[in-house]
Amino acid sequence: MNKVKAGSGWEHLLEIARIEGLNDAYTWNPAIGCNNYDCEVCRRGKCWAMSMAKRFGWNFEPHLIPERLDEPLKLETSAVITPVSMGDIFGLTLHDFMAIWEIMETADYHVYALLTKLPQYAFNYMPLRSSARVWLGVTVNSQEDVWRLKLLRKHFAPDKKYCLFEPLYGPINFDLSWLDLIVIGPQNYPLVQPKKEWVDSIIKHAGTARVFFKSKLKLDSEGFDAKNS
Repeated sequence: MNKVKAGSGWEHLLEIARIEGLNDAYTWNPAIGCNNYDCEVCRRGKCWAMSMAKRFGWNFEPHLIPERLDEPLKLETSAVITPVSMGDIFGLTLHDFMAIWEIMETADYHVYALLTKLPQYAFNYMPLRSSARVWLGVTVNSQEDVWRLKLLRKHFAPDKKYCLFEPLYGPINFDLSWLDLIVIGPQNYPLVQPKKEWVDSIIKHAGTARVFFKSKLKLDSEGFDAKNS
């Protein structure tokens, strides 16, 4: 597992830790890989995880790494943990997903922040009753992805729900006030800022929801042309 540091790409986990009254957060990869090729970030060739896999010659088809499964059990102090940060946990087979979920239930003194672009599978994968403490989040890059929020709002299993708007490719017109946390960040690798009016559209619909701006986000930026980035 890798400990999350302030200013890193997963720094929003530290905000979840603050909400939960915890000090530390980690990413945990008992599996890696994603086959969601309809993802806009992948279509643009901007997926950092896929780029890293290509760089090191890793297999990026979703697959379990069994020797990493017990890592949360070795961490005695409660923390926020995101499983499968190098992929999408709901892109795994149900068998592999449940292998991870069983560890989450065993080490239920941690808080698990799941993040996905495939929330349609969460209904079939996540048990109705569980001892695991779970935040379920979706990534939204543009208005075309709002269907993920609609599914997230309907899901009754997780303790809390959040949304990651990173990278942001356009304005968002959808009620976000029901979320427990909204995270807004720029595109990384290369670093490209969203337009200020796109960020403003999220704030407009946030209501009283908690909003976390990633440290690399520059709100005074003119942003970029989404068609050319």
